[in-house]
Amino acid sequence: MFYKEFHDGYLVRLSRGEEIRAGLSELMAREQIGCGFVAGLGAVTEPHMGYYVLGEKRYVERRFEGEYELVGMTGSLSWHEGEPFPHVHVMLTGPEFLSFGGHLFEATTSATVEMYVRADQDRVDRELDTEIGLHLMQFPHSCPIGRE
Repeated sequence: MFYKEFHDGYLVRLSRGEEIRAGLSELMAREQIGCGFVAGLGAVTEPHMGYYVLGEKRYVERRFEGEYELVGMTGSLSWHEGEPFPHVHVMLTGPEFLSFGGHLFEATTSATVEMYVRADQDRVDRELDTEIGLHLMQFPHSCPIGRE
């Protein structure tokens, strides 16, 4: 991984063989990123993705073989149980030029992945929301808008 720090974040390049979420976790730990946002593009191989079924509180998971263009990636950066928690969604396309996307569990860089990480030092943690079944970002000193 190569990166350069800017006033509001980091421009990052992953090299062949590097895994996206692991790279983001490493950057978060190394640079003490408390929370943030990521956007990126590139090329990946063997992506492992999911679609969350709210009524069942589980992901439908699928692994795709081969190489794909990463035409869009977006995500949030926070922490869960003391560990970095990059929550990433991707849009991929293959040789048929058909796009598909979802929650990213894992994908390895095949050529390069380029990302911009908007970062802040203030830490945001996640906790399990039992109604939804996901670990959601927590804002203990905020006021919920539209809720009583």
